[in-house]
Amino acid sequence: MAKEASFCHVFLSFKGETRNNFTCFLYEALKAQGFVAFMDKSDINVGDEVDLTIREGIRNSMSAIIVFSQNYAYSTWCLDELVLILERKKNSRYFVMPIFYEVEIRDIRHQLGNYGLALEKHRGEHSHKVDKWREALVEAGNIFGDHVEGLQSTFIKNTVKLFHEKLAAKFPECRLPAPKVTVLQAGSSLSFSGHGPSSDKVILYTNSVNNGLVTVGLVKTILTSGNVVLEERNCSKEPKYLTELQELVGNDNVRFPMVIVNGKDLFGDEEVEGLQIKFTNGSEK
Repeated sequence: MAKEASFCHVFLSFKGETRNNFTCFLYEALKAQGFVAFMDKSDINVGDEVDLTIREGIRNSMSAIIVFSQNYAYSTWCLDELVLILERKKNSRYFVMPIFYEVEIRDIRHQLGNYGLALEKHRGEHSHKVDKWREALVEAGNIFGDHVEGLQSTFIKNTVKLFHEKLAAKFPECRLPAPKVTVLQAGSSLSFSGHGPSSDKVILYTNSVNNGLVTVGLVKTILTSGNVVLEERNCSKEPKYLTELQELVGNDNVRFPMVIVNGKDLFGDEEVEGLQIKFTNGSEK
């Protein structure tokens, strides 16, 4: 089944048991506030390895929210995602927000209950991965997170607010979606607060034959709310752009789509000389 585009504010990692309730509500709440979230829509994962779409979703996201539930560790896909997320966190501004849904933090941190049983179950076919999964669970269990308590709607509202604050602190150069001041009621819709004209310029490098129109739209959502000058440099049509990008970031760091912000790769901390692109936070007037 189709998955969300990988260029996003946040990657959602979760077990299918929360797909149609808590995680779905969280995903819709993030979308309602203007955030682009990656949520795997597939119920059936074929094979033992996380597929390329998931890997790109983690690599091209600014952050991750991990919904730990009772059966999270029974999924080898979830455990592999967790390892990739924590690896992504080590070398960039990427941040992780754990959420504990009907499970105790100590179960994740010390692999108790279902988490211990799941790892033992995996030893038969995945003995070479179990130690790494255990280390990832310990690390995740030591990251500050919240239990889902009280009304889920209130918890999700507070989570989205906290997420916005963390994202703005980590990526102050980005014009993030402005917090809504309108009260959300059943059946109502919200619109973005407007921003004045801007002379900021975003350079988006792609390699798609069709100019990457979907990606362009996502970049506008993530960086600008649609009011900056956006230039796409299509490397498949103009080889000089690929050469330019390779010189900026080095051959090993080139990937698509790619956005350079304030002399750095938006989704990493690689220093890039030669481009000085100015952004302001969306909360500024």
